[in-house]
Amino acid sequence: MFRKLASILLVLALFLFLTGCETKTGAKSENKSESKGKVTQSELKKDTVLIAHVIMNPGCPQVLINQEDSIFTNRLKKLGTKVKFTFTRSLDNVYPLLDKGEPDFFYLPNSAFTTYITETSKFGGSNEYAIVAGSLDWNIISLVTRPEIKSFKDLDGKKVGIANLRYSDEYQLNEVLSTVGLKISSMGGTVEVVWDDVAAKLIDNYGNGKYDAITNFTGDNLPVALKKVPGSNVFSLNPDDLFGKIQPRTWLVVKKDLIKNNPELVKEVLKAHIVSTDRAKARTDKLPTINRDLYINYFKEQNADMSDVLAKHPLEEYNKRWKEVGITYDPNMEYVTGVFDFMDKRGLVKGKKLDDFVQIDLLNEALKEMGKPVIKE
Repeated sequence: MFRKLASILLVLALFLFLTGCETKTGAKSENKSESKGKVTQSELKKDTVLIAHVIMNPGCPQVLINQEDSIFTNRLKKLGTKVKFTFTRSLDNVYPLLDKGEPDFFYLPNSAFTTYITETSKFGGSNEYAIVAGSLDWNIISLVTRPEIKSFKDLDGKKVGIANLRYSDEYQLNEVLSTVGLKISSMGGTVEVVWDDVAAKLIDNYGNGKYDAITNFTGDNLPVALKKVPGSNVFSLNPDDLFGKIQPRTWLVVKKDLIKNNPELVKEVLKAHIVSTDRAKARTDKLPTINRDLYINYFKEQNADMSDVLAKHPLEEYNKRWKEVGITYDPNMEYVTGVFDFMDKRGLVKGKKLDDFVQIDLLNEALKEMGKPVIKE
């Protein structure tokens, strides 16, 4: 009787043990199945990618070459994603577009993005985008001074005007001044920086004697400034290749939530960007014409006075400028880090880190997968 009871209890214990194991294993198996079947945010399909570009001369080479070669469209088609390009210009259009979060990617001038991330501009600003690649290099920034100022040393105790809170201009000015033992006033020096509204107003105020010097774009604005004050001197704000042979002009920025939630999509766009960079380098002879056509068509759509636009935009001017630029996917991390550290010291990016400004991990992953050298951080 005792043996029979012991046998029954043994069988019952074994049954409970096995049932319990199966239940636990089954629960794990079910959870694993649910986990495997669950679609994470990074795997979510994005129907359309919107890439924005600022209309200017020179424009973004990667966007220009894609007016003829559909590199972005063809590469993203593999992901089931369509590509749409949108074009705009002027800060009162560019910044609100970013504020709304409409573009997924935006080819932006360095002066615009450095100010945008500080959130100090009257036109708008946020912390939603980060630099992921370079695009165009051009030594566009110059310092225009009154005739009596013949060197950087002569700026001691003088006033320099800068428009649109272009902190990248201020950074470069301070770095250049440091080579002759001077600093700007916001960094404890004797050269006073005075902020003006827009470039046209800045140049007018220079002509009216408000400033001893101004930072200025070496394009359409330079002849106007020189006409305002005959005999003005012009100095490069990249002397002796201080920021590299050719400094950054345009960066590719992207929504940070895409970097976090859809890195494979970002990486595929970056691969298209890299291929487009190489294609643009190989076809630089075509870029001036494409650039001009895009510029003129934009103003046609704005119902502008086309006789005035055509007069101000001869093809010869586009050909000239395109000989001065560098086409790249390298953002120039030394410059990027330098300008961010400068803004940090100025108290303009409180609570933000360099990663809020630039992230090139995905660019380097894309380059590795394409068998190309990575960008040095």
